[in-house]
Amino acid sequence: MQSKKRSPIAAIVLAVVIGLLVIALLNGVIRPTQVVVAKVAIAPGTLLTDQLVELRTIPMGAKPADAIAKIEEVNGKMLAVGRAPGDLIVTSVLGEIAGAGIPAELPEGHVALAIHVNLASGVAGLLRPGQTVTVIGMISPDILKTSNASVFTAPISEFTSPIVSLTPGVAATPTPTPTPAPPSSPLARLVITGVRVLMVPQSFRYEEIPAGASEEELFSSARTSVSAQEGSVIVLDVPTGLVEVTPGFKVDPATLLAALDQYGIIHLALEPTSGLELDVADVITLNLGELYNEMNEYRKK
Repeated sequence: MQSKKRSPIAAIVLAVVIGLLVIALLNGVIRPTQVVVAKVAIAPGTLLTDQLVELRTIPMGAKPADAIAKIEEVNGKMLAVGRAPGDLIVTSVLGEIAGAGIPAELPEGHVALAIHVNLASGVAGLLRPGQTVTVIGMISPDILKTSNASVFTAPISEFTSPIVSLTPGVAATPTPTPTPAPPSSPLARLVITGVRVLMVPQSFRYEEIPAGASEEELFSSARTSVSAQEGSVIVLDVPTGLVEVTPGFKVDPATLLAALDQYGIIHLALEPTSGLELDVADVITLNLGELYNEMNEYRKK
């Protein structure tokens, strides 16, 4: 018995239908679309221009919801978060958005705090956003005598409540009981570790001058160095809860750093990428007067 031949038309129609379905599916996922990306590395605080950004084609499925499709929409707007070449420029990284930039990077219970630095206290301009630093505070007795800074010398037990920042709706801290006279010599102590760097001005950053640099580049670098030597400010990510800076003495880190920046001296030490683990009980306050006496006694031996 002769077998019945199947018509090739049905197979062709089925293949065409499957092909059309695949094309429709892929078209919805990989349909090309244009988005605005950074053409070069762009630092936070930069006003965007068409020389700094460009259009790039990506699949529709990879396009973020807040992506920007036209360069005209970003011209003249400030970038709140640094971008590397090829990074998407999205609305959430523009400074006009209240939740963009540094506020979006802060964990709950943290604030952004600016402090003054110079080449010595700011690790010679080597600081970069994302690094962590250890804060070393120094206090002179002359400052304590001329300022209402008993917060630095009074033990926590002499207060009726913990030391807190004054904020709207929060009762003022009770007046402490009389405290002993300040020390006769300057003191230095490692006070906080693991403080994250949020922002470093471009003018303060250390940069090597390449060999064969033009006169304009040399002049620009020299001008930046002078600005950095005179001092700058950097922004740190500071927790607001109480921390123990010396055994038995707790303080709000943001309040402490603000007071040290105004009335004392702050030095920053750059931490390794793995972080720094220290027990506050093992950190000794350095009394420069006692150090001098010890060294002087050793010299006499």
